[in-house]
Amino acid sequence: MIKSSIKIISVVIFCCIALFARGQFPLDNLDACSFSICNESDTIQFIKINRDLGTPKPTVVFFQGSLPIPLVIKFSDDDLMIPSINNFDYKKIAQKYNIVIISMPGVPLIAGGEKLNNQFAFITDKKNEHSFPKRYIENDYFEKYVERGNTVINFLVKQSWVDKKRLILVGHSQGARIAAGIAAHNHDVAVLGFLSGDPLGRITQYIRKVRWMERMGKLPEVQAQDKINEIYNWWKELNANLRETSISEQDNPRTIISFSKSMITNLVTTSIPIYIAYGTKDVNAEYCDLLPIDFIQAGKQNYKISPFLGLEHNFMEVDSIGNPIPERCHWDRVINDFLNWEESQQYP
Repeated sequence: MIKSSIKIISVVIFCCIALFARGQFPLDNLDACSFSICNESDTIQFIKINRDLGTPKPTVVFFQGSLPIPLVIKFSDDDLMIPSINNFDYKKIAQKYNIVIISMPGVPLIAGGEKLNNQFAFITDKKNEHSFPKRYIENDYFEKYVERGNTVINFLVKQSWVDKKRLILVGHSQGARIAAGIAAHNHDVAVLGFLSGDPLGRITQYIRKVRWMERMGKLPEVQAQDKINEIYNWWKELNANLRETSISEQDNPRTIISFSKSMITNLVTTSIPIYIAYGTKDVNAEYCDLLPIDFIQAGKQNYKISPFLGLEHNFMEVDSIGNPIPERCHWDRVINDFLNWEESQQYP
């Protein structure tokens, strides 16, 4: 019995070491490979687009937005989708860049469509669209994502297929905040792409959306103010008793508090070049219009602000009442503009 236990422990230790050093596995029916990094408290999975591990390339680490969405959705053996980058031509980009995407905590790397809700989020009970995995809920907070991102970056800079001088972080929405949090302190990062990010924080979004509904005539003034007052009271409760306050499975107190911290200081003090893109119809990202004021005041010059006129949070055009039009998506414009700017940067 003791020998068996020792053997099992040895295998586990060996697997963790092996995965950390060279845990790449090709993904069936995709020009991509998966990696796993195992430590004491977590197993971090990520994928690299294309299987070329012999050519040093600049490396884009893409941080997806919120929700427990798997890296790969398998509708059938021949029908697979990488949802976080499916809106742009990533295969073309992968000819010049490594593209790396990190999994969400507690979420399978690959999941079938039957395991997802209508937002492609992984759920444990098909009857409950918010039955997110327990481990995801426990780890869905800013500091954990930054920790996991730094772990992957520390792995990447040791790989022969990574150009160490051009490690590029790009995040969308919640992922933009995570990328900015990492870039502020990780000296291996060369460039930051901040896409549809909110520099102010999640709690302020709720208030801004209420005011937007009031301005659009969708909410009476008194009712709007009542809703804002409710948000103030809710915020007091969250901060007064973080552990005992319960909201819902999909948006727990730790998540909201951690993603409600302002990112302005991180963005202003980050010494590396920053590219900031957002749709001008995106309420969440409206403070991006004011970032040049902060940058100019602080003397920061190595940045580019790219407002995409008339587009919403996912860079789609909108109809007359503000609803997105999926057929008119401009992700390729955004990504190509960013990469053209990235290539113009001066690297040591």
